[in-house]
Amino acid sequence: SDVCSSDLNVVISREREGLRIEVLDKADFSMFSSGTSRLDQQARGLIEEIARSVAAMPNNLKVRGHTDSFGFKNTERNNWLLSAERADVTRQIMIAKGVDEKRISRIEGVADREPFVASNAYDPRNRRISVTLLYRD
Repeated sequence: SDVCSSDLNVVISREREGLRIEVLDKADFSMFSSGTSRLDQQARGLIEEIARSVAAMPNNLKVRGHTDSFGFKNTERNNWLLSAERADVTRQIMIAKGVDEKRISRIEGVADREPFVASNAYDPRNRRISVTLLYRD
């Protein structure tokens, strides 16, 4: 099912490993300043809301950062690093909002390798954060 806030898309889906909550960029709105892990205030509020929603649940969590395929001219930066940094910023916010740090089983940066819109590597929706509530064994 899809939920749209004014500027952000939230997509919730059942995956093999758990329930995935994804926050996607839109053409006219970006969660993070371009090429950085600085989170927009509205996006931060949405991640805080997700954290509050899952804080009382017992499930472990996986946080994954995704980028589009736009590259960097500066070789010290790349989409792998960027996606991992964005996942870690998300992890930090969730912990600050009451998610037990021990419940975060992993953070991942997958760069542009798992596009939301496979037909367009540059689609803004490929820039996203996903939080997966892992099923319990």
